[in-house]
Amino acid sequence: MSITAFPSFCSVPSNSRLRVMTLNPWRLRLLDVFERVGTVRAVAAELMLSPSTVSQQFTVLEAETGVQLFERVGRTLTLTPTGVTLVERARELRDHMDSIEAELAEVTTEPAGQLRVGGFASSIAPILIEAVTAVARTHPRLRLELLEIEPRESMVALHQGRCDLVVTVDEADGSLLSPIITVIPLATDPLLLVAPAAHAVGELDVVSLTDLAAERWALDHSGTYLGELVPRHCRLAGFEPIVAGRFSSYGVLLSHVAAGLSVAVLPELAVEPRAGVVARPIIGLSDRKIVAAVRSGSARRPAITTVIEALRQASTHAS
Repeated sequence: MSITAFPSFCSVPSNSRLRVMTLNPWRLRLLDVFERVGTVRAVAAELMLSPSTVSQQFTVLEAETGVQLFERVGRTLTLTPTGVTLVERARELRDHMDSIEAELAEVTTEPAGQLRVGGFASSIAPILIEAVTAVARTHPRLRLELLEIEPRESMVALHQGRCDLVVTVDEADGSLLSPIITVIPLATDPLLLVAPAAHAVGELDVVSLTDLAAERWALDHSGTYLGELVPRHCRLAGFEPIVAGRFSSYGVLLSHVAAGLSVAVLPELAVEPRAGVVARPIIGLSDRKIVAAVRSGSARRPAITTVIEALRQASTHAS
């Protein structure tokens, strides 16, 4: 249950004249996003609105509250201490709404309804599809809609309410740390070097990035998890990777490698058994941690706990 499901809530100030303050939860959501992204334009971009619409809604919100929520420092708009307090209370409200829904859902004996579950590309087939298949078999009244989504976009989708649950990667950069998000470990996924079958690394048990400085590389797109991780580790090893291609599809990337045009780093889940490639562990690269994330207020919903258990089982089979 998202905050936008409720039309309003009321607060009555303790003064001599009774005044009803009606706050619109949708505008509170805009304020929440502003606190996170920092500018009106960024709010507009994330929620697919015009900047003028966002500004107008903030003006209405200040009128609804009767207090100053924003202050301008030079050309920068920032939240006042009162604005920050309202953001915190709005988040508590959304979390409380999710908790209410969870309590109501517990009245039923069987999980039901629809959940939107997001996951990154290489988790879809071995983890999410297996989990969806298992849930459909055991809980036919629970419908799952899958969304392929990059790890770095998944938390935004969760905050926005576009997903009820996401399977993502914990990059240990603090991006998953939030008082309103619960994170559940699922599995670890080794990162492997993938090279053409005839490559010399096929004779080794493990490989080092420093031995691959002269290779041509197939990478994911810039801004993605692997698109940033691989160049960073190459630079730490003392060289700039020679980029032979960038591909969002791991299948296409593997075909590029199999054709002898490149080498690549891929998580084990993404390395489909096929002729023409060899995969080896890489010295110094840690396993990536696969986790599920859900808004804390809905973490106890029977539907959520059912899906998380199915994801755990599927992750065990995949690892």
